[in-house]
Amino acid sequence: MADVALSTMEQQELVREAARAPSVHNVQPARWRFSSDGGVILFRALDRTLPAADPSGHDVEVSLGAAFEGMAIALSSRGYRLGIPQADVDARADGCAPLVRAAIATGGTLDPLAPQVARRHTHRGEFARGSSALRAALPALAHDDVRVIDQPTAIAEIGERHDAATWRFESRPEYHAELWSWLRLSPGDPRYDRDGLNADCLALSGAERIAARLLLRPVVFTRLASLGIARRLIGESRQTRSATAIILFAPRRAETPFDVGRRFYRLWLEITAAGLHAAPMSASADDMTARALLTKEARLPADRRVANVLRVGKAPPEGVAVSPRLPDAELLV
Repeated sequence: MADVALSTMEQQELVREAARAPSVHNVQPARWRFSSDGGVILFRALDRTLPAADPSGHDVEVSLGAAFEGMAIALSSRGYRLGIPQADVDARADGCAPLVRAAIATGGTLDPLAPQVARRHTHRGEFARGSSALRAALPALAHDDVRVIDQPTAIAEIGERHDAATWRFESRPEYHAELWSWLRLSPGDPRYDRDGLNADCLALSGAERIAARLLLRPVVFTRLASLGIARRLIGESRQTRSATAIILFAPRRAETPFDVGRRFYRLWLEITAAGLHAAPMSASADDMTARALLTKEARLPADRRVANVLRVGKAPPEGVAVSPRLPDAELLV
């Protein structure tokens, strides 16, 4: 490995930037250690799991891949390059499992997507009316692993199916209870600015925040579900209809979740570079019925799969909330 020595301040800056990568439910499972031999080790925090929503750990591994790509981008902005990740089974850290290690070397060039890291934010509310310039930018996003859907009728239909898929998950009490544990609906919550999905990032109005705190509480939500009311509380079809396009991310089936996460982060940064904001519609990728329909409609070849779905559009004039992140000190082990 190259002899690269990073100061504590540099390490903190690097993990802070790497942490801007997206993670499932914003659980932020990545932890880091810069080794004395000039490398970096990526750990998985063992308490950052989603047994109900992600029993196999697939989505957490995707999140770790995105974080690794975030570290590579952050290093590139300082003239370094991150080597090929190698499995690491020897490193130890309390409450963490080692995932990969990689060498850090000098001579790196700035990643062209680096300027987009600070600009990328999730927008879960309604989008503003899209301009012709934004629509003109959509074809450039299409790749072998990306399909762009911009017909309003198709977008609306996907939105309706997404709501149905979301309900198939949310109607499971254990799934909803787990999601509730990652919701931060009151600024008084000590976790509000740390992790999870807070009310600002969910783009909830004042009245919606009060209603969510009351009605999404698991014991209440279960009762409302039995009365046939709960489903209406979690629908997003209105937000989806406001989108300029739907993006299907379809990597090869043979790709590991870690590599899928690396590419997914870069795709989201490409979307940001095109002047668009995005919101994940993960239920449409996770639900068998919704995923099968998207696969058929997009005419995906047999060696590809729908790994995620994003609705994209123009941010509203008032801007987009910045999702919370854990303090730098907690990311270094």
